[in-house]
Amino acid sequence: MAQAVVSYVLEKLGELVIDGVIAEAKFLREVKEKVENAKQQLRRIKCFLKDADARVRNGDETLALLVEEIKDAAYDLDDVVSTFVLTEEAEAEAAATKGVIDKVFLGLFLKRPIRFHNFGVEVNKILNKLSKLKQSLERYGVWRDDNVGASSSSNQRLNDLRRTYSHVPEHDFVENEGAMMELVTQLSNKGKSGSPFVSIHGMGGLGKTTLAKMVYHHKDVRKHFNRFAWVFVSQQFQPKDIWKGVLLDLVSATTEKEKIKKMEDDELAKKLYDVLTKQKCLVVLDDVWQKADWDSLAKPAVPEKRTSSKILITTRRRDVAEHACRRGFLYQPPHLNFTASWELLKKKAYFQAHAPSRSHYEHMEKLGKDMVKYCGGLPLAIVVLGGLLSTKHTVYEWETVKQNVKQLINKGQSIGEPEYNTVFAVLGLSYDELSYDLKPCFLHLANFPVDYEINVKELCQLWTAEGFVPAEEKAREFLMALVDKGMVQVGQRSSIVGRIKTCRMHDLMRDLCLEIAKEENFFHSINLQVSGDSLPNSKVRRLAVLSNDKIVDGLPRLTNNREKCLRSLLCFAPKVEDFNDLMKPLFNRFNMLRVFKLEFISRESVGYLDHQIPEEIGRLIHLRLLSLKHCNKSFLLPFSMVNLRRLQTLDLRIVDSLRMNLTLHQSFYVLSKLNHLRHLYLPNFWYTGFNNYGLRLRLGNLRSLETLVNFDTRYCEVDDLSQLTKLTKLSINTFQALGEINPASNLQSLFVDTSTNNSFPNIVPFLSSYPQIQKLRLHGKLVNSLENIFFTNLVKLTMRRNFLEVDPMPILAKLSKLRILALNYNSYYGKKMVCCKDGFPQLESLSIKELRNLEEWRVEEGALSKLCHLEMFLCSKLISYPDGLRNITTLKDITLRWMGEDFMRSF
Repeated sequence: MAQAVVSYVLEKLGELVIDGVIAEAKFLREVKEKVENAKQQLRRIKCFLKDADARVRNGDETLALLVEEIKDAAYDLDDVVSTFVLTEEAEAEAAATKGVIDKVFLGLFLKRPIRFHNFGVEVNKILNKLSKLKQSLERYGVWRDDNVGASSSSNQRLNDLRRTYSHVPEHDFVENEGAMMELVTQLSNKGKSGSPFVSIHGMGGLGKTTLAKMVYHHKDVRKHFNRFAWVFVSQQFQPKDIWKGVLLDLVSATTEKEKIKKMEDDELAKKLYDVLTKQKCLVVLDDVWQKADWDSLAKPAVPEKRTSSKILITTRRRDVAEHACRRGFLYQPPHLNFTASWELLKKKAYFQAHAPSRSHYEHMEKLGKDMVKYCGGLPLAIVVLGGLLSTKHTVYEWETVKQNVKQLINKGQSIGEPEYNTVFAVLGLSYDELSYDLKPCFLHLANFPVDYEINVKELCQLWTAEGFVPAEEKAREFLMALVDKGMVQVGQRSSIVGRIKTCRMHDLMRDLCLEIAKEENFFHSINLQVSGDSLPNSKVRRLAVLSNDKIVDGLPRLTNNREKCLRSLLCFAPKVEDFNDLMKPLFNRFNMLRVFKLEFISRESVGYLDHQIPEEIGRLIHLRLLSLKHCNKSFLLPFSMVNLRRLQTLDLRIVDSLRMNLTLHQSFYVLSKLNHLRHLYLPNFWYTGFNNYGLRLRLGNLRSLETLVNFDTRYCEVDDLSQLTKLTKLSINTFQALGEINPASNLQSLFVDTSTNNSFPNIVPFLSSYPQIQKLRLHGKLVNSLENIFFTNLVKLTMRRNFLEVDPMPILAKLSKLRILALNYNSYYGKKMVCCKDGFPQLESLSIKELRNLEEWRVEEGALSKLCHLEMFLCSKLISYPDGLRNITTLKDITLRWMGEDFMRSF
């Protein structure tokens, strides 16, 4: 993990723009020299950190102290340099508006040399510390070679425990006949793929090797091939040894085996290539870790054409599987369902033999079924749990295990086969195998509570604000990498391109994540609902708080007398009586904060006066993300927030309204000055009880905006939208007609809400400004039909309370790329609806809800030809199910709720 921290700081130092901040040549030269020296020192020490990190993960406590000091020094260096640069930016901007006399009076000329001197002293102090730490690593015997770090004896022991052998029978396999036969079919040349490569991929403990063994020994496979080889690859190997092992399995003559033992690399590769070409062989390469590993093994020695042999590989990584089997067959075993999980646990626990009576059996069965749910369908975890329970013979012992089952699984405290004692370490190899830049992203996921559905867009914003990734697209790539490795589970997917919308971690994987995060001092979590929960004595840079109603007292008390190095503070579900009492001490103390996320706050009584975020927030010059989402409170933004020059995400989606009074210009002014904002979420409601005095929120200067939500046309300038050229998502509430504008060309998602307006504002010209959008939501009355709107790229359309009197289907049927259509709550107010012949050629999902006047729906021949999902709800006057739907062969998923009796009889 130290490697990740040092790499992060190196990247940040490389991104600093110093030339534009410091004009004086003398000062510029000195500062750049200091920063360059810092980068060189970090590069030198980074060479040792791969080995150091590996040894720390294997339990070297002395080295762990050194590594922790290196991380602290690197973070301190980042804090010192970035604070200096941000302060210089602010001072330079302030000085530009002052005359010479004002500068002297304000002390600007005097402060600056002192600030430069202090900067040099602080940087030198950190560099001296890093130099001494580097010397300590050398004295401690840490290797400089980047390839040596993972080759410790501890890793070797783990690999030995994980080593597989083809002849060892599998007693823990819950048979999946379908999967096994599919693999058998592919291997025996009956599958569609003509490639010699087949792969099984998925996270550690999912049963890849077990499934491979069952296929390897299947009678049809044994009949098809005449030679067999099974080799365990692992992370550390030499191609020569693998080739030799395969050949020794494939050849039978003793004399030939002796020759193989003496062959050099080129000879072994050529020999193996010849054998695989001439014979019908099945070779299993178990546990391939890297694409480069596969290339080094396969390219010189494995024929891709003109061979009857097959190569079956198992790997944790999907990208390795795809790389190895470009035209081959890929299979990922699913997690076991509850029934299969329970069958496996029964097999391992032998509890039938332990139960002295029927009542005991039933009680133990209930306990066992409860406990197996903790394992999340992961065979390895279930086997460990079974090993634990096989030594427990009473109901009391099973109840005790149930109370501690997750901890026992993680620690591998089982009796029986020795491999069970290393379950936690084996699962941990999934983490060890991650690249240094993926590790902080994985560990960050443990910030979220158990079973928390994580919004992926917000997660990407957090990773970017933390500095783990340079941009949100890269964050999505990293998340997909974790998903492919089986370390993160997919929740919901986007309807447009299948992007992940939400994700989550299984409890077991989260426990692993938490354990490593604590070991690495990456972050700490506090549950204020648990008495006695406290922070460690070490430096805390990231903190997640699950709070009770005493957060105002509890959180400042916990953070009192802490070092001022906190970078991230996430608070979940707190109840707050006075925000100032909570925020003011935090903002005063922790001015290194990059992330402040205070969400799901409730307030028993909300007053009618506006409340201001404390002025002290202006001290948080490093802040990149501020979220007050779902807070049941109204706020004014203080003038000091203009100091937040690095703020990227501001979420003000409070439950209460942003109140309109004489001081609102303050909030509007602040928002207009946050030029680095990428994502701005304005309040859900705008309070109109006071005269707005003609105040307008001007956002045209926020040229980096990508997301703009709750843009209200009563208080915002619509013309500003034409200047936001990077905007990809826009949510707009309008009480007036909207004309055509010069649009932002990148816009992909648009939501227009006129539902709070009693009139029918004409928004068609405005909609026509965005012909390229892919996702459109229209809530509220439309002045006429959709005949003048045509979106060539539209993929998803949601309509609600539009009260259209003309059937929209003939127009919508022409949208050639439309895949998802939702007509909700009186979007159409007519009685008859017709899906014309050959219309909706790509539509896959159709939702029709609460069209209360609809009496007849006709689907003509060829319409909706690719429809897969149909949902209908509360269309009480609709008489019959359309006959045209009965001929659509792709329609498999139909949900009908609260439909009329005549309709249900016709269905």
